[in-house]
Amino acid sequence: MIGQLSSQVVDSYVGNRGWTEIPLRDFWSIPPEQRTCIILKAISAVHSWHYEHNPAYRYTVTARGVGEAVEDSDFPRLLRPTAQTFKSYIDILSTPFPNDKPQAFLNWMADQLSIELPRERFAHFRKRYSSLEGLLVDFERIFSDFRLHVLTSSGTSGRATIMVRDQLGIDKMVESFYLSFQRFIGMEADHRAVFIMPRKTRIAMVRMASTSVRQVGIPEDRIHFMIPFPALPDHVRIRAGRTYRSGWSGFLERRAYHPVMVWMNERLVNPRVVQKTVSMLKKIETSHEKLLLFGSWVHLHAVALELKRIKWELRLPRGSLVGTGGGVKEFYPVPTNQIRQDLTDVFLLEDGEPIPVRDVYGMAEGNWAAMQCSHGNYHLPPWIYAVTLDNDDHFQMNPDSTGMLAFFDPFGGGTLFPSFFKTSDQVRLVQGYSASGSSWPCPCGEENAYLGKESIQRMDLMDEAGCGAQL
Repeated sequence: MIGQLSSQVVDSYVGNRGWTEIPLRDFWSIPPEQRTCIILKAISAVHSWHYEHNPAYRYTVTARGVGEAVEDSDFPRLLRPTAQTFKSYIDILSTPFPNDKPQAFLNWMADQLSIELPRERFAHFRKRYSSLEGLLVDFERIFSDFRLHVLTSSGTSGRATIMVRDQLGIDKMVESFYLSFQRFIGMEADHRAVFIMPRKTRIAMVRMASTSVRQVGIPEDRIHFMIPFPALPDHVRIRAGRTYRSGWSGFLERRAYHPVMVWMNERLVNPRVVQKTVSMLKKIETSHEKLLLFGSWVHLHAVALELKRIKWELRLPRGSLVGTGGGVKEFYPVPTNQIRQDLTDVFLLEDGEPIPVRDVYGMAEGNWAAMQCSHGNYHLPPWIYAVTLDNDDHFQMNPDSTGMLAFFDPFGGGTLFPSFFKTSDQVRLVQGYSASGSSWPCPCGEENAYLGKESIQRMDLMDEAGCGAQL
């Protein structure tokens, strides 16, 4: 049992890249002191591995005076900003369109990863691509033997965050979301899952959520995607309306494609999605199946308003729930507390109680999600080492602190990159326990670290916000 590990076993457990083999499930049963020891040792091991193999990471931390071996006091200098790390190609290429400069983009990508991409294969790429999707498809195809998956999250700026996962990273992503969904949402294989999302997309949050329900064991014929069109990177960028190509292509994007896409979205796609979702929900109610409905706040609100308009209150079996993630566009006129109220007015359990509505906090750069509990707090997985930073980027060590969130996930990056990031989100972080053995558990009973409800402020909302609001 991991909880009884001696220090020697802990050393061997995370040494020699053993950190790639640790089952995430085990962390919930490890005593907090031993768990922290394992995570800190894993962070050091992961740093050493990527310091040797990852040029971009090594350049960044070396400039801060960090070498291959680190002490705990060096950890603040290992953090890279999520808002820049996977968008740094924009500065290097002098354009937000890597499909215009595939060779320069490939060199950037090779520097970001801790694996050797065979550079002779770069010659197999075209000199230019008409779309980012075309470039990314070729990247996955030409390096197919590496089993790489490229995920994106555009944010409202339309400038794509580009992340690569290997199969180990994908497996850890699935394991992470699956475990969190089960623990905090209680999802089982007898749910019918309805996603107000597109089936075909590279957007990380959609991939994470949909893959997780498959891991639970929900069969394909019980998983439904309500948005009928793909959400490819250029589609999302143009619809965001803030980043356009230059020249004639940009003129067409600005004056033709963007207004047409907005019009179609508002007048055709969204009404169709709402009607399709409502029809599906009625069938599920009739069949007395447990429901997992997942979508953005905006889409969920549209469904709730339509149910109110037709005066229909859904009655669903206990165990059903509504989930959301990605936040809300800043200019959406209705606050989340009102959306939540509108949802609980029409989504009811069979005994008349409101259906649980749970938000999920996460980001494309992370391979984890913080699930909201019944008391509204967001619980971090126990394999994440989270801290808040003060204005000087120093760790705040109080068990209850407010500052910019930073996290170390020694497992999420796999063998491709170290997942040590400073976010642009200000939060209240409660550690749940301290080294002295004191504890500050959430009222729900969970003793691990959590983010206080309504404390998350996305300081970069307009430029770097998560994907949920853009679907």
